[in-house]
Amino acid sequence: MRWHRWAGLGLVALVSLLPRLAAAADVVFIVHPRNPQSDISSSDLVQILRMEQQHWDAGGRIYLVLPESGTPEKELVLKKLYRMKDAALKLLYLEMLYRGEIASFPRIAHSNSAVKKIVAQAPNALGFIDASAADSTVKVLRIDGKRPGEAGYPLSPD
Repeated sequence: MRWHRWAGLGLVALVSLLPRLAAAADVVFIVHPRNPQSDISSSDLVQILRMEQQHWDAGGRIYLVLPESGTPEKELVLKKLYRMKDAALKLLYLEMLYRGEIASFPRIAHSNSAVKKIVAQAPNALGFIDASAADSTVKVLRIDGKRPGEAGYPLSPD
């Protein structure tokens, strides 16, 4: 009987790891469907993510929506675009807030569906999600002219 309890605990542990194991998907940046932006460069994304660029080229303040810490999507973007750890990013935002360079921290959402829902409702929002979560409620941006799945797409896992 005791081995059943241990087997059950092992199954629970395995199931809790599934989201992390399934992290080998492209990450996409999404905007509201009516946002005129269709393509963005990696360097522009870095400036937006570091909140150095806070307005769209067409006008309007960018409403940045980030997934919570520890998600596979955020880890990939931290590695490939921010090129820093999450703690360093939080410190960067805190310093910018203290100096008055930003009015607030970016919005944090707790899931891909939450990021997508916010972006679908806010015309100036920008967020990122797992490519498999994208649908017609949002527009997926090309990055450096590449779509997810194409060779050279910058936010594919290694």
